[in-house]
Amino acid sequence: MTAKADHHCPPEKRKYVIIVAFLVSAMGFIDGTIVAIALPQIRGSLDAGFSAAQWISNSYVLTMSAFILLGGGLGDKLGVKQVFAVGVVIFIATSIACAFAWDTQSLIVFRALQGIGAAIMLPGSMALIARNTPRAERGQAMGIWVASSSITTAMGPFLGGLLLTYGGDEAWRWIFAFNVPIGLIALVVLTKMVPTDLPKSTGGIASLDWTGGAILTVGMGALATGLTFVSESGNAQLAYGLIMVGILVSCLAIWWELRVENAMIDMRLFASKRFTGVNVVTLLIWTCMGAVTFFIPMLIIVAWKLPPTYAGSMFLPFSVFITVLSPFIGRLVDRFGTRSMLTCGSLIYAAGSLAIAWAIVKQDFWFWLLPGFATLGLGVGLMGSTIAVAVVNSVPEDKTGAGSGINNMVARSSFLFAVAGLGAFIAYVYQLVIRGSDFPSDIQDLMVEAGFGERLQGPLYQVSLVELQAVAMNHAMIAMCLVMAVMAVVAAAVGFFTQQGTET
Repeated sequence: MTAKADHHCPPEKRKYVIIVAFLVSAMGFIDGTIVAIALPQIRGSLDAGFSAAQWISNSYVLTMSAFILLGGGLGDKLGVKQVFAVGVVIFIATSIACAFAWDTQSLIVFRALQGIGAAIMLPGSMALIARNTPRAERGQAMGIWVASSSITTAMGPFLGGLLLTYGGDEAWRWIFAFNVPIGLIALVVLTKMVPTDLPKSTGGIASLDWTGGAILTVGMGALATGLTFVSESGNAQLAYGLIMVGILVSCLAIWWELRVENAMIDMRLFASKRFTGVNVVTLLIWTCMGAVTFFIPMLIIVAWKLPPTYAGSMFLPFSVFITVLSPFIGRLVDRFGTRSMLTCGSLIYAAGSLAIAWAIVKQDFWFWLLPGFATLGLGVGLMGSTIAVAVVNSVPEDKTGAGSGINNMVARSSFLFAVAGLGAFIAYVYQLVIRGSDFPSDIQDLMVEAGFGERLQGPLYQVSLVELQAVAMNHAMIAMCLVMAVMAVVAAAVGFFTQQGTET
């Protein structure tokens, strides 16, 4: 029988657990933010339209979201450290492949493979801390982890912006190289300093729910494809058909998970009001974060005509707040619980969304957009480590891998909904503004075909059309920020009514 002993590592080695966790988490977040900043350059280099740009992001998020529960389950079956290391190796290898992509299709394929590596390694970040840290110290440990990660994630987009600004038209290829040294350092520290943990669940990998993973992948893929096609003219019937297929197959996945043994999604965990609540909050807030990360860089680079360094630097105040607050909030969560932190953090995030909307109205980067991002950082700083603690403390010890896998799936899937779902909404508002202009219908058609965030070229490169595109992009982003504010208020209500005032 598999040993069930506690595998907490010696106190003198726990710092190395946090180092590994923050390096790998930062690697995943850096990849997402730098790619978002690089998308205008990637689109120009590979001649990619708006839907192709969505797929460069969505192919990664789709496979990561679909396989991340299997990644958590593998950690429970085979040991977190071992599975974690395999995921890091895959992520490094596919990052190199992305750097050598020769066209849009190859980049989308390599990003999908990169997402599989992320799905295997990311659940290990939380689970590694949970397995090696006593429950009473987890809030502080996870606060340090979030704060440390934010330092790296702040510098990554900033340095990436400098590289994209001064490195030439193909500089985007080097952004994937950022992952290689970070991943190699994490592997060395993991191998040399972190104790090997024993599996906490019985059975081999054959007992994992591979069928459920396949069904979920098909459902999410159909849904993401349909939502992406909504933003394209001439694909309405196909788009809504795929959305319906995605919903039906997703319902089939839920039915399967309720019936099968060793389900990929352990539905019993959702019997906990706290676990369900924290995942709803995660879905709402991280959907908002995904939209900000993906669309705002395109807005300020293409519509506002600011260099990529601005897009990179806007993450700095955001990350500073997370860095400063996370360790302090972690200790408060250990003492007072999760309810107040999730509620206040969500409300502050709503205020930040409104501030960004006003920044777009004023089209002011320094005095409105940066403070708006700082406000978002304050909200996320209150919630980041709080969510991590709420997840691991709301599931049994032997389910920390599965619980963190579910939460990671929700968090990563939210980026899919942000790019595809909110992307469809943004495309709709963008088209409304274009169609409401005085330009001839054939010009309007070309503008709609170019899509949100694509630099206008050829006959469309005229001052009046460039100005129209900027107005349409601004209106679309203001509408998105208002939707984000509503979502954050809903998240605050969910956090208040589902979480405890103190940890027990």
